[in-house]
Amino acid sequence: MAVPSGASAYKRWKSRNLRTKIANFLQDPRAGEVSPEVLRELESSRGEAEPEAGEAESDDPMRRRIAARMLWGVPTAAVTEHRARVAHAEARRWEKLLPRPPAPWDWFSEPKGADKAVVSGLSWVNLGPTNASFQYNGTLYNEVDSGRISGIAVHPVDPQVVYLSTSGGGLWKTFNFGAATPAWHPVSESLGNLAIGAMDLDPTNPETLYVGAGDFVDTPGGHVVKTQDGGATWSAPVGLSGQYPAGSGGISVKALRIRAVEVDPANANVLLVGTDVGLFRSTNAGASFSLVDLPNAGSVQRSESVWSIVHTGAVSGVSRWAISGTYACDASSPPPEAGFGQATNVDCTSGNPGDIWTSTDAGATWSSRKAAGTIPTTAVGRITLAAGTPSGAATPVTVVYAQLGNQDEYNGSAGVGYWRSINSGDNWAAITGTLSNRTNAVGGFRDCGTVNVNDAQAWYNSALAVDPGNDNNVLVGGMLCGLRTTNGLAATPTWENVSHWLPSSGYGNVTGGALDYVHADWHRALIVRSATGYVAMAGTDGGLFVSRNLFNATPTQVVWDGQNRGIVTHLSYSVASGDPATGNPYLAYTGLQDNGTRFRDPSAGAASTTFNQVIGGDGFGAAASRDSVSGATIYWASVNGSREYCVPTAANSFCNSGTAWNTRDAALRAGCATDGQPFIMRYALASASPSANTFLTATDSAVHRVSGTGSWQAISPCLTGYTRLLSASANIDGLYGVSMSGGRFYVTGDCTGTATNCTWTRSSILGFDVNGNGTITPDEQLSYTMQVAFPPTTPAGRNPGDVYVASSGAPVAGDGVTVVPEALGHLFITQDRGTTWAPLHGNGTGFDLPNVGIDVVRYDPSDLTNNTLYVGTELGVYRSTDAGQTWHRFGQGLPMARVTDMFISRTGAMMRVATYGRGLWELYPSATAEKGVSGNGDWNRDQQLDFVDLAAAASRLGTDPSTTAQPYYDWNTDITGTVNGMDSADLTELLNRIGGRP
Repeated sequence: MAVPSGASAYKRWKSRNLRTKIANFLQDPRAGEVSPEVLRELESSRGEAEPEAGEAESDDPMRRRIAARMLWGVPTAAVTEHRARVAHAEARRWEKLLPRPPAPWDWFSEPKGADKAVVSGLSWVNLGPTNASFQYNGTLYNEVDSGRISGIAVHPVDPQVVYLSTSGGGLWKTFNFGAATPAWHPVSESLGNLAIGAMDLDPTNPETLYVGAGDFVDTPGGHVVKTQDGGATWSAPVGLSGQYPAGSGGISVKALRIRAVEVDPANANVLLVGTDVGLFRSTNAGASFSLVDLPNAGSVQRSESVWSIVHTGAVSGVSRWAISGTYACDASSPPPEAGFGQATNVDCTSGNPGDIWTSTDAGATWSSRKAAGTIPTTAVGRITLAAGTPSGAATPVTVVYAQLGNQDEYNGSAGVGYWRSINSGDNWAAITGTLSNRTNAVGGFRDCGTVNVNDAQAWYNSALAVDPGNDNNVLVGGMLCGLRTTNGLAATPTWENVSHWLPSSGYGNVTGGALDYVHADWHRALIVRSATGYVAMAGTDGGLFVSRNLFNATPTQVVWDGQNRGIVTHLSYSVASGDPATGNPYLAYTGLQDNGTRFRDPSAGAASTTFNQVIGGDGFGAAASRDSVSGATIYWASVNGSREYCVPTAANSFCNSGTAWNTRDAALRAGCATDGQPFIMRYALASASPSANTFLTATDSAVHRVSGTGSWQAISPCLTGYTRLLSASANIDGLYGVSMSGGRFYVTGDCTGTATNCTWTRSSILGFDVNGNGTITPDEQLSYTMQVAFPPTTPAGRNPGDVYVASSGAPVAGDGVTVVPEALGHLFITQDRGTTWAPLHGNGTGFDLPNVGIDVVRYDPSDLTNNTLYVGTELGVYRSTDAGQTWHRFGQGLPMARVTDMFISRTGAMMRVATYGRGLWELYPSATAEKGVSGNGDWNRDQQLDFVDLAAAASRLGTDPSTTAQPYYDWNTDITGTVNGMDSADLTELLNRIGGRP
């Protein structure tokens, strides 16, 4: 998280009409494709001022949320149910290729990839990021961050056993939490949806855990899965649906997002799950769930969403609970999404929609505290609860605290204080008080000058925890800083800052010194006690941070330790990679959600999984190039709002420094009346271009090209629709494509000279006549186009650009309702430049692609028969070696994670992918490829047999497809003979050909 200084930098959008457009867009699967002009307004009209030189880069979760839905669509409950079923089936189908659960003897060893990346055959290896030597975001600091935390659970008997759930990387476990650097292990790689919204373990049987799939703001889900062996195996998903009111009539709802999961400590069969559409309860240990219709204040009964669930003790073995949530704005609709419609008398005319409910019968029935008149009248939307330890009385009494926020992003989503109940949530009093140690930047957006720790993102940031050994001790987290009180039971508690998001900037100074670092955007907090003392934990957008002296040290001496080394849960949008053919195979970097642009530390070479943050904020696009002849090198990256580049120098030979990156044409425009800047800026490397270091990028309406460090040049006219992702042929110069809104693409096959020479052709809408009735109806079409791939060799009788493969990430068909039919799929080929389409998801013989979205598609540039294709799906990588007739899951060890980007080296020998939740991965396809002896010796594919090819061949003497150490066998250098293997005959044949063409 990063925010530029000055309140004026945050541009607030007050228009009710515009808020309505956004709210509709976020919930309408068709909105992103119907009106690109409206999307431009939604996506680019709000945001923040550009940071000045040296300032921290900015991050905006609402804008990111809008941009992500423009890219991937708005899944419906039917879509998420479909995906859950497909993922479960694929996990069983390809079980032998998925990562195995760690064996008991693995728990105390470092996880594979924590220190080094070693590739063996067709095994995927995680490149990280697992560590960082430094981070830079306007200032330099030494910290290590991982991805967003959604839940923390500690084993009730052995406090060294800790679980973390994450918003894209699944569930992680450690057995040595007390160590300075715990060894973390992923234990949910086969779930299919690694976006976990919340989780809990059964305190009576701690090997049993429940996780709720569906992050509260990004990737949806809406189902619960269960493990009874600590994550080794998982149940089938169980969906959450119901009706308001119960019985006939009313409205039907299905959960998409899980916000809270709690196992009843007095009865393990009872499970409570809080979601975006209400409270669900199971009485059979998660086998099934029923929707609980909570009572509303007022005369109109409406649906609810639930934010927090806390246990407040038990009487005669029957548990008592308190929960918080918000009402829907009217009786005929579900609750609005987080960030919308939660301000008093703005969108909900009946008044303040936030409420607290209590139950004394294990969650079967509930009473509204608002209806009872026992909560203050302060206007609140989102409420986060945390409970202390129930007293030992026959009817226990529990202290409960509440952190309050205005949940309407577009009406000033600020924190509005704190409440406290000393009788288990029945009666509440305000305890907001004041802050005793303001930071020295009061008045700017980087200050922590009030108790409003939520700052301007109360809908997104909220975390609260109570010390189980002392109800006076409370930890609060929000947007930029953490607070504590050690006299929470006082009439007016004293609040103090105890952490800061960027103390190295000097903005984290208070009286007595500087606060310690905790990444911004808090989502979970927990305090646990054991025989050795207490531990406070903060789960943030940057991972887990731990303090063991939170309540007994002065604020500037409170120590927070990041516990994120080895946790690879980063939400990655892209991968930039070097190439063995150009002599920089170890180069890799990526753009990450709220974790900046991370550059692989070159000091360890092939063994490095350390990635340093060289740009802060939200990282998106990344592309790298090195010309094999001139040696010229340039790297491009993007942060929300600007395009950044770096050219290595003697002083910074790898651009592994935050100060080396420069902004180039941040306000790029094509001269179109509707042109603007996409929030998620992307690149494509035009590696086939004879000009060194040629890259593509896009504005809202046009494609742009740059060579070296020159200025971007528009190479397309103002295109119809909204640009999405870019593609460039790896083998044919001037062959480019761009996906567009509305289910279309543009391609050009002659863009080798000036911009005026580029002829762009617009495709028809992606789809075909599935039913064979002579027409193509909306339910036989797809929107949310992703990428195109051009064959390495232009087929006979065709021109470059006539034939290409196209993918879609559409959650539903073009009618906005129908789950994409199996017969339609998400991958297509055109033979006539996009005039007509045919499916390419398989021939129905049992080896078709799973019917889920495809983010990236690539031909193997080394297969000149055009038969080898790779796709990155929502569930991993699949490959076809017969031009798309059959498909198989590719490689061993890749989790079922969304693949957002893919790099294939020009020799086809190395592949790297980016995943949305599990970082970067690497594999060497040629290492075990048994293609027959078909190499031509041109290892780096520069159409010249020279010393580079000789060195590659000589270094591989004695290798074959079984070789497990680098350099691996590579079929490109295997020229002669009848058996796959590099021997002296191959080297002799290459020497005879040296100086010629392959």
